Amino acid sequence: MKHYDITKPIGLTTPCREIESTCSKAHMYKRCGLRPKHYIIPLDSGSGRTTLIEYMTDMYKEAGVLSFSSGPDDYIEITFDGTLQQLKQAFAAIDSAAVYTNEYCNIIGMDISGISFHLGETQLTEFMKNCKRVCEHACVIFFVHTTPNRNEEKLLEKLCETVDNVTRLEVEPYTKDDMCALIIKIVAQHGIEIKHETVFHAVLMDMVSEFGIASVKDAISTADTLVRFADFSGFIPAIDENSLKSMITSWHNDAERSEVK
Repeated sequence: MKHYDITKPIGLTTPCREIESTCSKAHMYKRCGLRPKHYIIPLDSGSGRTTLIEYMTDMYKEAGVLSFSSGPDDYIEITFDGTLQQLKQAFAAIDSAAVYTNEYCNIIGMDISGISFHLGETQLTEFMKNCKRVCEHACVIFFVHTTPNRNEEKLLEKLCETVDNVTRLEVEPYTKDDMCALIIKIVAQHGIEIKHETVFHAVLMDMVSEFGIASVKDAISTADTLVRFADFSGFIPAIDENSLKSMITSWHNDAERSEVK
């Protein structure tokens, strides 16, 4: 079996554990023709949705949970804006992705929050009809906001009544350690070496607390800014706690100038 280089998401403990549990039972899906569960996951946009979908795709492919034989797209991501036209276009795109089979049988990530604004309209009927059809073949993750509103809860109730084999998962909030790990990971992906790691991590933890860095978007933005404070004079660009302190000072100065204005 081909080995895939799989990177596990930082945080998202419960969804990752569920994915790993499914992979541990891959023989059931391969031998008996069973389909894995669909999941409802409350997770805001920009909080690791795509990373989670990619992890599920890589894990399912490695374990053989799905054959990924529908076409070249192992997964599809869709955000519904609530309009009927876009809804029809989205499901048409799913059908078009089935290049080698009659139905798309790989993984789909759907942000369905936009549908919740149209519970009494044609959009809901059209969504449920197509969703039930698609879920008979593909493996779907339904995303809603981290704290679903009343309409989203009603939509999820209707979804669970319509779609078989769907499970709602809880998602633990990202911790300060998670935010630090994300920032360090992104900095490393830029090819930047981190020196004095223990001291650096301590200063970074204080910074995460002080500036309220709590989302993946915040972590990415922080890491991208931090790269600009790296020392590029050596063969390998590097940062340390002094680079971090310089960035913090810069942020304080920016805040003071904003207050003056």
